[in-house]
Amino acid sequence: MKPYPILAVAILTTVISQLLFKRGISGFSEAKLSWDHLWILFRFILTDGYLLTGLGFYGVSFVLWLFVLTKLDLSLVYPMTSLNFVLVALFSWLLLGEQLDLGRILGIGLIVVGVVFLFKSA
Repeated sequence: MKPYPILAVAILTTVISQLLFKRGISGFSEAKLSWDHLWILFRFILTDGYLLTGLGFYGVSFVLWLFVLTKLDLSLVYPMTSLNFVLVALFSWLLLGEQLDLGRILGIGLIVVGVVFLFKSA
């Protein structure tokens, strides 16, 4: 198997997990996250479909990431995972209605430029 497509799927599954985490935790009504409320949060995680599905995607991403690490240099592929930030921001805007102001857009653009340089050096 080629490592770059696996890396792409690892990135996508991480992005999906983050979106599911956000959607799931939005339903958590406890205003306070503290050690006292940790059990309440844990129970919520175990009963929320979005959070459980997000954990599943995160697990898949973890296994794929380990595979990628056996094939490519960490100093190359870890910076490429910054595409997670780009995709999470884009899908948060598209699916969750979050705002992308000029500063965020410029920052995202810089990340993309950096990844292009990394990919060309591979």
